[in-house]
Amino acid sequence: MNFQSTKAALLIAWRYLFSKKKHNVINIISIISAIGIIVSSAALVIVLSVFNGMEGLVRNSFNRFNPDIEITAKEGKVIELDSFPLAQLKQLPNVISLHEVVSDLTLVNYGESQMLTNFKGVPVDYPTKTGLENLIYDGEFFLGTESQPAAVLGATVAGMLRLNLNGLEMIELYYPKRLKKNLTLSTEAFNRQFLKPSGVFLTNTEYDKDYLFIPIEIAKQLCDYDHQANSVELYLDDVAPLKEVQETAETIVGEKYVVKNQYQQEEELFRTMKSEKLIIFFILTLIIIMATFNIIGVIGMMIVEKKKDISVLYTLGANRSFIKQIFLFEGAFVSFIGGILGIFLGFIICLLQQYLHIVKLGDGSEGYIIDYYPVAMQGKDFFLVFLAVIIVTLFASVASLLGLQKGNKSLRRLED
Repeated sequence: MNFQSTKAALLIAWRYLFSKKKHNVINIISIISAIGIIVSSAALVIVLSVFNGMEGLVRNSFNRFNPDIEITAKEGKVIELDSFPLAQLKQLPNVISLHEVVSDLTLVNYGESQMLTNFKGVPVDYPTKTGLENLIYDGEFFLGTESQPAAVLGATVAGMLRLNLNGLEMIELYYPKRLKKNLTLSTEAFNRQFLKPSGVFLTNTEYDKDYLFIPIEIAKQLCDYDHQANSVELYLDDVAPLKEVQETAETIVGEKYVVKNQYQQEEELFRTMKSEKLIIFFILTLIIIMATFNIIGVIGMMIVEKKKDISVLYTLGANRSFIKQIFLFEGAFVSFIGGILGIFLGFIICLLQQYLHIVKLGDGSEGYIIDYYPVAMQGKDFFLVFLAVIIVTLFASVASLLGLQKGNKSLRRLED
């Protein structure tokens, strides 16, 4: 089959695609097939873009909450700061701030409410250097003074404790004493600290129900720490080569410590999000493939309807391969055009959502960071959807061939 023959088959298939059909059922099935592919392709673009938007939102929240690099002890949960190379880490060229952090699980008592949650003891300047002050939902990110320490709570923690920032009630933290000697009362087994609630932060992540911030001095008193910490956090400038800084930090601290970047700190979460995105992609691609099944029936009916045209083509010298190619191209046209239109439709809908915020997240009273579904269109996703459409087009071509094999008897009779 030469190029001229293929070109002729393409032109005839294109004319057949838009020609008036004698039987309306062919038009209806063709339209249904095309609509199925258009809707599925558009849905694929939209869902992938929404996943990107949600992942970006979560990543942005974690970027503010998690340090660029976190260092913890490989064994146990305490870092002995006397023997830890803090000075060397501070001298790294791209490090703009370094914090020692004390964190653990604590019992929180507020009024008549109690719960277990994690505290994170940080320096007073921590919120300004990390951007956490921009996540404040109520009150302010203020850790108090030496005489009156304060705490900043996650939104879910505050809700469960029925927190009133304007009240006089203090937050009580309880933590088991490390050195338990000659304790006669159960209350003596715990260190206790009183803090004034000053603010509530909102990240729309697990941190909202798992954390409260307190001054690091109070955290050390609570845990009976002197020159110890649970982790050391490094914050880098915007142009820092993260991988190189991480590798340098690993060399400095040695094998006794674990050095993690932001992704590694929440690796399980991001891996789960990527797995969900991949599953949705395959499910919607499968729906596109299923939509092409109607093409098999369309091709079979087209052979019957165009039998006079086929007879004329045979009379003019066309062979059976040429006839098959015509209907193969027609089946491919339906799926390919439907896929391209679907991608374009998905792009337009995402564009409208990105700038007009049409679809809202609830009724606006839930306290989300944003009140609409975020979308982030990425070129690689459009390429993947286009690739899926190409594969579906090939599948449609195979489906067309299957239909043609069923119609071979008709073709042979027309050829004879």
